[in-house]
Amino acid sequence: MTLPCTPLLRRARVATSGVFFANGAVLAIWATNIPGMKQGLGLTDSELGFALSAFAAGTMLMMCLAGAIATKLGSRTTVLLGGLLVSAVLPLCAMADSLMALAAAIFCLGIANSILDVAMNTHGSLIEAKQQRPLMSSFHAVFSLGGLAGASTVATMLSGTLGLAQCMWVSGGLMLLTTLASVRWMGDLQPEIDPACVVRQRVRSFAWPNRALLVIAGLTFLSLFVERTVIDWSSLYLTDVSHTSTSIAAFAFGAFSLAMAVGRLAGDLLIRKLGSHGVMTLSGIVGGAGVFLAILVPEPVTSIAGFILVGLGLANMTPLLYSQASRAYPGAPGLGLAMNGTLGYTGFLLAPPIIGHLAESYGLKLSMIIPLLAFVLLTISHLRRRARTGYVCPDAQVAR
Repeated sequence: MTLPCTPLLRRARVATSGVFFANGAVLAIWATNIPGMKQGLGLTDSELGFALSAFAAGTMLMMCLAGAIATKLGSRTTVLLGGLLVSAVLPLCAMADSLMALAAAIFCLGIANSILDVAMNTHGSLIEAKQQRPLMSSFHAVFSLGGLAGASTVATMLSGTLGLAQCMWVSGGLMLLTTLASVRWMGDLQPEIDPACVVRQRVRSFAWPNRALLVIAGLTFLSLFVERTVIDWSSLYLTDVSHTSTSIAAFAFGAFSLAMAVGRLAGDLLIRKLGSHGVMTLSGIVGGAGVFLAILVPEPVTSIAGFILVGLGLANMTPLLYSQASRAYPGAPGLGLAMNGTLGYTGFLLAPPIIGHLAESYGLKLSMIIPLLAFVLLTISHLRRRARTGYVCPDAQVAR
């Protein structure tokens, strides 16, 4: 039964959506400037893959601690901390004058963004729990809209000959202003704890993943591997494989973000109609078809169309998995999200060096076979789970 949406929850939802939007925008501005970073430092694909892997390394290093921070300080305070750190670190990426300096800046960005990621998703899960209805796809839809806005902004900036440094300063300022404006209205929401779990939760600042969370984390690994591949390499795919301009390549990421936003806006309704496994199965088929199209016909139009399908396929995977992970530990959603992130973000860590090495050895086009296989595995996994009569979907009950 859906609870009435109070003015406090309405304000909290809008404010939290603002943080999701800003985070999506600044990461898109950063991602679509990756070709400029590569060109400015004269990096090879392998060197770029090494530098980009630092983002996931920083994320994984901080993820578990971020969950403990969110549980201890509250998600709103942790959002403030994460937003301030992200806004401060972004300009450092433009100041890097060597491969190691760039890797260090990206590493710090991964640390800062992991704090913000866990905190804003924890706050979103609290709003979702109090409303007792699917809302996580809507929050992630706003994140994708932010990505679209950020990519479009970069295309405009590049056409106006605005440089890398200016783009990074703009993104840092956007994150700072949005964070300061949003935290005031987010509300000091706290998870509702089952009395039977109170004693257990008092002593829990860290928990080993249970069976259900391991399943969720494995699927998150595959989903984030594909997402990171598109974030890091879609622009380069358009320039190096489809042979188009940098400005047009920026729209590939924008089209990907728009497709994710559209898919996520419809996600809550699709989940209610098809169930989580139905949505995940359909998403795997659509996303795999998109990667296959980009590989089969690597022209600018068809490549962008392929990334649009990939965006639609990925749209509801991460929100569904995040929502399920937030219920893994009753009364401590931040811990479930942090543990899932720590394991799942291994995909973020491995994607840049794996794709970079394959691109260096066999070409970027052939390296796209890896995300295609990931979509195949995601699809098969959920088809098998739907066929198991004894399997209970993690979003149908609290994971034990």
